[in-house]
Amino acid sequence: MVVAMKKTTMKHKGVVAAIIGWLGLLATTLAAMAFFERQQLFMELQSEAAILYRQASQRADQHDAHLTSLSAIAVAEKGNQQGVFLNVADTIRRFYPRITAINLVPLDRADADLTTQSGQFFETVIAAANASRGELMLRALPQANGQYLAIKRSPNTTEARYGLAISVDAERLLASDNDFWARPSVTRSLRLPDGTLLIGEGSRSAAISFRHALSSGSQPLLFEAGISPSLTDFLPADRTLLVALGMTLFYLLALLGWRQLVRTRRAEQQAQLSASEAQLAHATRVNALGEMASGMAHELTQPLTAILSQAQAGRHLARRGDMGGSEESFSRIVEQAKRAAAILDRLRDWTQPHAERAELVPLNKAIENVEALLHRELEMRGVSLMTDLAHTQGVSLYLDRIALEQIIFNLTRNAVEAAENSPEARVMILSAMTKTRIMLEIIDSGSGVPDAIRARIFEPFVTGKVDGTGLGLALCQRLAEHMGGELSLIEDRPETVFCLWLPRCVEKNKESLK
Repeated sequence: MVVAMKKTTMKHKGVVAAIIGWLGLLATTLAAMAFFERQQLFMELQSEAAILYRQASQRADQHDAHLTSLSAIAVAEKGNQQGVFLNVADTIRRFYPRITAINLVPLDRADADLTTQSGQFFETVIAAANASRGELMLRALPQANGQYLAIKRSPNTTEARYGLAISVDAERLLASDNDFWARPSVTRSLRLPDGTLLIGEGSRSAAISFRHALSSGSQPLLFEAGISPSLTDFLPADRTLLVALGMTLFYLLALLGWRQLVRTRRAEQQAQLSASEAQLAHATRVNALGEMASGMAHELTQPLTAILSQAQAGRHLARRGDMGGSEESFSRIVEQAKRAAAILDRLRDWTQPHAERAELVPLNKAIENVEALLHRELEMRGVSLMTDLAHTQGVSLYLDRIALEQIIFNLTRNAVEAAENSPEARVMILSAMTKTRIMLEIIDSGSGVPDAIRARIFEPFVTGKVDGTGLGLALCQRLAEHMGGELSLIEDRPETVFCLWLPRCVEKNKESLK
């Protein structure tokens, strides 16, 4: 009965998973369809807006020709000038309905106005004609929304006697027979070059927009077209239903085929399971061995480098006869040799359980040891190392000294290398304490950790150095966690800051632990 209940539960889970998969595929399909429809709308808008843009530009250019003809009539010799001008003006208005009025206004107001429509904007025409230096002047028509004045001086010289103006209906300038512009989601607008809105509300809030000034040299009106599609624009009901049915049929066929394939391979996988487990265990052991070997080489490089440096310094001091200095170098060589041996012992012991090699370690003394090891490298690289350890003066921790110094050494050396090419060339080590923990900050003035590896900086083999192994920070974090601490990269600081937190276990008397 228990077996039957388990089978029923598994079956129900399979049905739920199949439904979730179908819903996920349906959502993906509809999203792809909506994206495709959006692209189609975008292309259609661009195409239709470009056509209307060209038409409006051509219509605006026609206004120049009308104004030129009318100006020639206006400056002709007197005679039947008034009748000819008005007859031509009426003909233009009849063939071009977007031109609602034509006006000829004497600049000195000595003669009568010639107009096809009376208005109160003659002062605007006169002011614009006087301000013109030969170019066509555009002004919004004060009494009529959606119309503008195209004003030209006549003759077009400094001896102009008239202001010639045509009133243009911007709505008719953008007239189109295409049903695309009748859609509620489509917007279009026309603005004067100074930004005055003639028609429309603009398309600044539209999801997709077309924005260009008309190519007319004299009337560069700003044409805007946009569309704010609704869900029905993206997912038409008929096509959405058809796509959903087709996708569902495809999903059911694929699901049946997949289940049959799973049943066929299940027996083969069961037969190979034991062999695969053995191979995986072997690969794990080989990988651990390789990581351990790489880590050992990386860790031993530091004391060996220090031994070489001290040996060279000791030989130099011995040649100078400075026995005290050479003796100090030899003492440091012995210390680093012991350090290398301790590292080998610790790395060897990582493969098996062992007791922690804990001892009472003065924290500031450990930092001083690291500073002494890096003294020569600091001089070579021209980097200054400053410390502020007043908060941890006299504080001792009961932990693995080698591990603590190794963490501080790795972090400080990385900081020195990073700060070498910076303007300040500075590294700082700061300490602080809370009631439960002790904090060390290693700060450098370098360029910082690259964004590409920041999230994985503590993973093995991840490095921002050209010749780096990517093991130093990973080993530091592992050692910090082993002693109950935490190592992290601080994100919200202008400089590069690595922070080491250690549990506060201040011991003044080692015997008190027993």
